Parts: sequence; C-alpha cells; structure tokens
Amino acid sequence: MLMNIQIIKDEKKPLLKRRELTGKIGYEAKTPARLDVRKELAKKLNVKEELVVVRRIKPDYGSQSAKLEADIYDDEKTLKDVEQNYMLVRHGAGEKKEEKKEEAEPAEKK
Repeated sequence: MLMNIQIIKDEKKPLLKRRELTGKIGYEAKTPARLDVRKELAKKLNVKEELVVVRRIKPDYGSQSAKLEADIYDDEKTLKDVEQNYMLVRHGAGEKKEEKKEEAEPAEKK
C-alpha cells in the first residue's frame, strides 16, 4: 500500500525514554492498518519496528488523509514497562488475557 507519512512534531521525552510523534498520512483507497503504518514509520525513521507504537490513526472526513500519533521507545524493556497491555496486544508484543468464567458452585442445602 502506498502511503505518504509527514511528521509534524517530534518531541523527545527523556523521562519515559521515548519520542512522541504527531503527523499526517496520505493514502490511497482505505485507511492503512496500524501494523502497516508501524512498518512504514520504522523504515522512514531507521528504527526497529518492535519499538514503534502507533497510538492513533484518525481519518480526516472526506479526504484520503489521517492524523497520526505514535511513540518510539529507546528499548524494549521501557516499552513493556510503560505501555499498557492492550496496546502491546494490538502490536503483537503482549499477551492477550482471557477472561476466566468461574462456574458458580451450587449452594449447599441444609
């Protein structure tokens, strides 16, 4: 998929050991998937794909462009410590928690 990524703001957050990016994506046809955007950002910025987390892709109404929010971490340890589990699952790095349905034990009759 052909997409044009333009970085508007690149802010370094040393305390969280990450860079926060804001940008725009131009694309053809449908809005690109989160993992496709992640791959393109990693290639454009020369970083490991595993360290990129795409927070939000918000399409602009009536046009083939979207606003983009992403974070790039310095290392995987910080990524796993700071990011919430649901975001890691979306990027394939976390473990999906399955809800356990406990069967209600029948009450003892006296």
